[in-house]
Amino acid sequence: MARQANRAITFGLDSTNTKHLRVISLMLAIVIVFFGAFYLHFAWSRYEHSASTEAIVLAQSAEAMLHPEHIAMLSGDSADLDSAEYQMAKRSLQRLVNIANPIRFAYILAERSSQIVFLVDSEESDSLDYSPPGQVYTEATPEDWIPFQTGAVKLTQAVTDRWGTWISALVPIKDPNNDAVIAVLGIDYSAIEWNHTLWLRMIPDFVVVVSVLILSFSLLRIWMLHTALKGQSKKLAFDEALYRNVFNNAPIGIAIVEDKQFVTQSQYSNMTMNPMFERILGRSNHELSVISWPEITVAEDLQVDLEQFAQFKAGKINGYVMEKRFIRPDGSTIWTNMIISHLSPSPDRRFVHLCLLEDISTRKEIEHALRESERSKSVLIANLPGMAYRCRYDRAWTMLFVSDGCLELTGYTPDSLLKNRDISFNDLISVEYRDMLWEEWKRVLNRRAIFRQEYEIRTRSGEKKWVLETGQGVIEDDGTVQVLEGIIVDITEQRKRQEQITYLQEHDLLTGLLNTNHFEKVKCDIDTPDNWPLSFAILDINGVRMINDAYGHAEGDYLIAEVAKLINSCCRKDDMLARTGGDEFSLLMPRTNSDEANHVAATINDLVDSYNRTKTKTQYQVSLCMGLSTKESDGQSLKEVYQAAENQLKNRKLLNQKSSHNAIVASIMATLYVKSQESEAHCLRLAKLTRIVASKLGSSQGMLDDIELFAMLHDIGKIGVDGSILNKPGPLTQEEWAQMKLHSEIGYRIAMSTPALEHIAEYILHHHERWDGSGYPGGVKGTEIPLPSRILAVTDAYDAMTETRVYRKALQQSLALEEIERHAGTQFDPDIALLFVSLMREQKENAAKKQDGEAINNEALPH
Repeated sequence: MARQANRAITFGLDSTNTKHLRVISLMLAIVIVFFGAFYLHFAWSRYEHSASTEAIVLAQSAEAMLHPEHIAMLSGDSADLDSAEYQMAKRSLQRLVNIANPIRFAYILAERSSQIVFLVDSEESDSLDYSPPGQVYTEATPEDWIPFQTGAVKLTQAVTDRWGTWISALVPIKDPNNDAVIAVLGIDYSAIEWNHTLWLRMIPDFVVVVSVLILSFSLLRIWMLHTALKGQSKKLAFDEALYRNVFNNAPIGIAIVEDKQFVTQSQYSNMTMNPMFERILGRSNHELSVISWPEITVAEDLQVDLEQFAQFKAGKINGYVMEKRFIRPDGSTIWTNMIISHLSPSPDRRFVHLCLLEDISTRKEIEHALRESERSKSVLIANLPGMAYRCRYDRAWTMLFVSDGCLELTGYTPDSLLKNRDISFNDLISVEYRDMLWEEWKRVLNRRAIFRQEYEIRTRSGEKKWVLETGQGVIEDDGTVQVLEGIIVDITEQRKRQEQITYLQEHDLLTGLLNTNHFEKVKCDIDTPDNWPLSFAILDINGVRMINDAYGHAEGDYLIAEVAKLINSCCRKDDMLARTGGDEFSLLMPRTNSDEANHVAATINDLVDSYNRTKTKTQYQVSLCMGLSTKESDGQSLKEVYQAAENQLKNRKLLNQKSSHNAIVASIMATLYVKSQESEAHCLRLAKLTRIVASKLGSSQGMLDDIELFAMLHDIGKIGVDGSILNKPGPLTQEEWAQMKLHSEIGYRIAMSTPALEHIAEYILHHHERWDGSGYPGGVKGTEIPLPSRILAVTDAYDAMTETRVYRKALQQSLALEEIERHAGTQFDPDIALLFVSLMREQKENAAKKQDGEAINNEALPH
């Protein structure tokens, strides 16, 4: 560890120094390149300035040879061509171009009518580049105007015109009398030739800079190599000191061996045997110099050692490792782990090699003790029931030891499970228990507690067995779990007996459903917030007593069992169904709102109808009534929910067409549905809507049931109205309308004549009253109208507007709601009207959000 740390420190220092050296070198290189570039830029500027000065001087000299008085006589038109002044000036310009080689054009410009025109140029008249007197210089730039405006000499930048790209020297020609600018002499140099001349002048400077750069980088390279060599020298000195320190303090013995003799002296190094090697063998360097290693090797280990050494010496193997014993001077032996490896060939070609020794006597003693312990433990474990184990703490429960009981328990031999050779123990555990076991082990290990758990496994033959596992973790001081140890026993038979007893205690023998006692216990456990809304249903079979009396109890029991099967087939995974009376069943539906509960009820009714169509005998026909109620929050007790369901069951029995208690009512309603446009679907919609509004107003469960019954029967009085009036597509006459208004009173009389309907008779009488008192039949107003009648007035109007009739089409929901808002406070109770509108709009928004969510989910599904 010390050697590794020192190497790491040295490497870190070397790396840091190398990095610093590279940074300094890079910075010096950048400085050298910068100064070279700066020098070249300076030389270029100097040559450019020199060329500019020469061009200006030449232009000024040419201007001095011209006669201003002749130039002033030029008019700048074609008449100048025949004048002596023009011919003289032209010859002067041509001589200038011919003599001064870099010059391409020479010309004289003048200002005429705020434009620059040519007076004379150096080109022959037949030249393509010839400019006749008076030709306007259309490409003139602001620089071309400077000599005219200021009288100053100007050397322009490179400018491109119709003749090419030029650098121009412009010199004003002034009147000697008043110093006014009368014209400008221009000399054009080709920009390409101008720059070419500058680059030719730069060649010596480039040679100088390149030479300096080469010399500088060479010196920099020499300096870097010198610095690196100094660093290597320091590193070598450090490595040598490190090697000596490691060699002398190494926890293993190190020696150089020549053939079978220990090397104690060397012309290359005095480090041929370290102190640990002497301590392990119990002999000094001097003692080992006069004996060979075979002489101090235990006889039982010598033959194996000599065979491997012969292969090593012959070059067949590069080295070998073996555990062997050496004899100490006192006759005792010491166990060592010996490593033999090659050394680099010695200069004199002698066969020398490296021998490393590690004292493993303590480990060998521990291994011997452990073997004895394992032998004793295996005898004990072999006689234990079940399977004892030791395994790793991993998800496969990798077995490190398995007792012989494994075969009887799992059908696999112990070797099959060891280190997951054929199968892991986790694969034997039933899938549904795997995560639970892992989490439970985590829990008990954190608490350093005992693990105890029952779960199911699947044996090699496919048989399922229940087992009980008891175990604990072997945990280090730092909390690391080393292994798990425990025992697993078969408890299948005990589990079966217990399950049979539990089943008989909790289930009804006739139907196999939960019995009343167990259902009462379970329903309290299920009444938790995570199960809300919690729906409760009571289902009652009509006519069981009659079947018992007429056909005997066996037929009645058969009917009860068949109904139990029908209901149970409609139950979902988490629903709980129990037989809670002779012909009564109770159904708990967790996480189920009233709409979902009604859907389940409809499914059951549909299945019953299908069942009845297959039965021809009367005693096998099923007549089922159902009461539903839902717990939405903690504000309701289970007792209240049960009472609400029971009340609804009574009402359902009254409305059920096969119940003897409501035969007359059922007959009247059936006749009405045939006679008028009123439909059962309309009444069911009203029942649902009125119940929602009444629930929002905080009505009790009993009131909710009464309102639902009232909604179903509110128009029962229309049975006494002529069918032609009921179904008339157009407006009613006054006489017809008077007949129609009587249906409220007729309905009231029918309800009062039926004891089970007396409590809703007042609601039926007043369901067409208006908030402002303009309704019928009594003209009552405001809160004098019963609350259920006020609720129904709103829901009935809404349903009528949104449903298609023979005399009109249905209105859109939004328009119908606006109509209700418009008549709030006149026709309708304003509070109820506004509440209903809010509920309907909220319902529509929720439906739209749900539809959008479903659309997003459908898009996210893989196609």
